[in-house]
Amino acid sequence: MDDDSLAHELKISKSKLLEMYGMILDQLDAIDVDAEAWASTSVQAPILSVPGSEGAPIPTDHADDHLIGGALEMEHLPYQGLGMTSVASYSRSTSEFSQFSGSLQGLDPDRGHRKGRQFKVIYIPDPSRRCCSLSECERNLGYALRTITAKTYEKLEGALPGYIFRRPGGRSKAGLVKVYISEWLWVAARLSAVLDESMFLVSYMSWERFRDGILEFDKDVVAELSRQDCLLGGIDYTIDYRSSAAYGWKDVSDIERLATNLKTIRNVIMWPPARELKRAGWKFPVIADLAAIAESQVPSCPPVTTRLNTGDTIPQGTVLKRSQSDCSAHVIMPDAARMRTWSYLMSQAPAGEIWMAQQHVPFLAKLGEWRVYIVGGKIVQVVHTYRTGNGSWHGRQVQGYWSLDELQAKILSSDITPMEVINPDEGTTDQRNHAKEEFEAFTLDTWKHLVLTEKASASGPVSISIFCRLDIGIGMENGRLMYFVNEVERSLTTSLWMGSMPDGAHGILADTLAATLYDWLTGMMDPMHL
Repeated sequence: MDDDSLAHELKISKSKLLEMYGMILDQLDAIDVDAEAWASTSVQAPILSVPGSEGAPIPTDHADDHLIGGALEMEHLPYQGLGMTSVASYSRSTSEFSQFSGSLQGLDPDRGHRKGRQFKVIYIPDPSRRCCSLSECERNLGYALRTITAKTYEKLEGALPGYIFRRPGGRSKAGLVKVYISEWLWVAARLSAVLDESMFLVSYMSWERFRDGILEFDKDVVAELSRQDCLLGGIDYTIDYRSSAAYGWKDVSDIERLATNLKTIRNVIMWPPARELKRAGWKFPVIADLAAIAESQVPSCPPVTTRLNTGDTIPQGTVLKRSQSDCSAHVIMPDAARMRTWSYLMSQAPAGEIWMAQQHVPFLAKLGEWRVYIVGGKIVQVVHTYRTGNGSWHGRQVQGYWSLDELQAKILSSDITPMEVINPDEGTTDQRNHAKEEFEAFTLDTWKHLVLTEKASASGPVSISIFCRLDIGIGMENGRLMYFVNEVERSLTTSLWMGSMPDGAHGILADTLAATLYDWLTGMMDPMHL
C-alpha cells in the first residue's frame, strides 16, 4: 500500500455504497434493524479510589413511551465502575445505511462479493468491558441500545454472555428485541451483516476460553483459531491488561506465556497488532511522535510532557498520567495533593508502569475536546466531550465548527461555555465551511504524519491507517489559539461514544470500517502486496 492510498476515498452516499457493494437495499438485516440512539451522553469523572455509583433503574413498563420525543434521565456506569449521568432523547428513525441485503435482483452475480473472497473473522471481547447485569450495562458508556432480531440475540448471548442484555418490556415488532449491547460486539456482528456474510463470516469466542485454550494448547481452541483469517481482539496492551480481577490471570507469567503461545498460530492476522498496542500502551512514544510532528510538520501546541523516574521531583501544577491505563483511571490533577507522592504513585504501578508529568491545559477542563473517529483516512464521526461542574462527562455530536480566530475572539471577549464551542448558529456558509476545513485539515494532516511515522518505526503497516480516534484539544501559544492532539486511541476498547451519535451514524462508522478492513485484509493476503 503506498502512502497516498492511506487516505483513499470511501464514499458513503447511498448511491456510492450501492455501487461499492454491487447490490441494492432490500430486506432488513439481523443487525441494527431499528437503531436506537441518544443525543448526548455523560460519564462521571473517575476518582482512583471511588467505586462506581449506583443508578436509578429504567422503568420497563411502557418503556417505549420514553423513546418518543421527551428526555429520559438515566444513570450510566462507564467501563471501570465510574458513574455517569445522561439526558437522553431517543429516535425511532432508521438510517438507509443500516440495512444491507445480498439480493442482487438482476445485477451481475459476479458483483455479489466485494472482491470475491470471504474472510473468516473471530471476535474476542475484552473482559474489562463485560457487565454483570442489565442495570449495570444500562449505565455503561460502552453499551448502546439497539433493536435486533431474536435469532441474532440468542446467538450473541449464547456465545458471549455479559456483553449483551435484553431489555424487558416495551413494544417491539414480532421477531425483534431491544438489547443493550457492547459497542464493539455490535460492530463485530455488523461485519457479518454486510452483503449477507459474503465479505465476512464472523464467529465469537469468550476471553476465558481463548486465554485457557492458548495457555494449555487446547487442540480444539487452537484448531478453531487456525481456521480464521483474522482475530479481532486478544490482549489489549494499551490498558491495564495485567489486572487479575478483570483478566483472571493465575500468575503474572501467564501474560507473556499466552503471547508466546499465540505466535505459534502463524496463519492468523491479529488486528490490532499486539506489537503496535504494546508501544501505544506506554503512551510516551506516541506523545513524543506527536510533539515532533507539531514542531516540524503540522503547527500545533501539544502540552509539554516529561517522563518521571522514581524519586524525581514531581513538578507542581502538572497533570500526572500513567501508562497502560484508560478511562482516566490513572490521571491525577494538580490539586490532588495526597496522590502526588512517590509512595502513592508506586502503589498504582505494581508491574513497572511509568508515570508522566504533563503541562496542565486549562482549556481542556473548561471547553472540552473533540473525539474524532478516522476510518480508512476519512473522518466519519466527531463527538465533542467536556466535564461538567459536578465532575461528569457530557458528549454531543459535532455538526458545525467555529474557526480558531472566531473561538479566540469569543474566549477573549466573553465567558464562553463548552456548549457554545461547537455547532454555531450564525455566520455564512463560507465561514462555516472554512472552519470545518481548518479543523479537518489539521486533524487529517496530523493523522497522516503519525501513520507515516509509525510505519517507519514498525517497518510495515499500522492499524491507525484503518481505525483510530484522535482526541483534539485547543491551547494558546504565543497569543494564538491552536489545535493539538491530546491522545490517540486505536484498540477495540476505544469508546465509540455511540450514545452521542445520531441514529444511522453508528452504521456508517461500522460499514466504513468493514470496507476498510476488507481492503486491508485483501492486501495482507496478497503475496505481491507491498
